[in-house]
Amino acid sequence: MTPDEIRELVRRSYAAYDRGARETIFDLFDDDVEWRMFCAPEALPFPNHLKGKTEVLKAIQKVDELVEVIASELELVVVEGDRAAVICDRRLRQRGTGRVMRYKVAAFHRYRNGKLIEYMAFADSLDMMQQALGRTLQLPQSYPDPAAPKE
Repeated sequence: MTPDEIRELVRRSYAAYDRGARETIFDLFDDDVEWRMFCAPEALPFPNHLKGKTEVLKAIQKVDELVEVIASELELVVVEGDRAAVICDRRLRQRGTGRVMRYKVAAFHRYRNGKLIEYMAFADSLDMMQQALGRTLQLPQSYPDPAAPKE
């Protein structure tokens, strides 16, 4: 596959996901697709490692019950060989509260014969948790603030 063909598959898959076209997405997956989503399950209750398009589609359907996808704006798509790296700005609406969450996702795709065979994504789950809860989480300070006065 050429880089342009892979870029087009990436664009098609994100557009299909945004409009809820699950059958289109299903057609873009290899039967043995490996799917990893690194995100706190409290932020988005999605299994973090799935194998096979049937399992992935079931998990996506469960997430669809909890949130509505508003948009996934692709900010960057870099293709090298059979792989694509994507950064997107995603917006979801929680069905239970109506609250809109906006967060960044970095995703890494791998294709073979026009099908997605591997997907690995990292979501900003701390930001998602704060938005889902509607408040800022107080976290222990890991690194000293360089602007803080010295004792």
